[in-house]
Amino acid sequence: MISVFIPCYNEEIRLEKNVLIIYKALKELKKQFELIIVDDSSSDKTGDVGKNLKKKYKEIAYQWYDNGPSRRENLGKAFRTAKGEIVAFMDLDLSADLSSLARLIEGAEKNDIAIGSRYKEKHAQRTLKRRIISTIYNVFMKIYFHSKIKDHQCGFKAFKKEKLLQLLDEMGYEKTRGWFWDVELLVRAQRKGYSIDEFPVEWKEGKLSSFNIQRELRMLPYVLKLKWKL
Repeated sequence: MISVFIPCYNEEIRLEKNVLIIYKALKELKKQFELIIVDDSSSDKTGDVGKNLKKKYKEIAYQWYDNGPSRRENLGKAFRTAKGEIVAFMDLDLSADLSSLARLIEGAEKNDIAIGSRYKEKHAQRTLKRRIISTIYNVFMKIYFHSKIKDHQCGFKAFKKEKLLQLLDEMGYEKTRGWFWDVELLVRAQRKGYSIDEFPVEWKEGKLSSFNIQRELRMLPYVLKLKWKL
């Protein structure tokens, strides 16, 4: 069984449309699945939409967390409820082309982790500013943590549940971590010798991306200290 998680925050406008696109793509895989909407303390009508989808589709679930927005922390908590042997997550904005969904699941079945990459072969459509920031970010993480991953932040990842839960136990819950959650997870996985399948995906920057560089700079003290804790 596959458990696919969709994190969201104040997404009442596009939640139903995009969740159903993902739902259809999962149906086409011909595998048993559950699709879980993870609401990170939305203040709009995202909850109403999520609950309505849960009522209409037996494979869709909705979870609400009241201590967000937390970027990835509540998503990590939600993973513990997965029923599937393979746990995946993807961004609601569908930045990663769903034509790679089967490849993602297959990668996690054959390895411990599978991750989409915007820096391997295929082209990523994004603004020059975001491209520069992302490149600098990934290069720094590769050098500072000796990571072999080219793209730590792509929101298109899948894991064997057993391996994922081990990593989450080590990471704990830390809201100051921000988007660094993805990097820490992959750095810890590499330190444990987990097999990671990084493959190219078509990717297009979402118009409503929640990335904010000033907010994410707050994680720097945590990042700098972590190297010496690992």
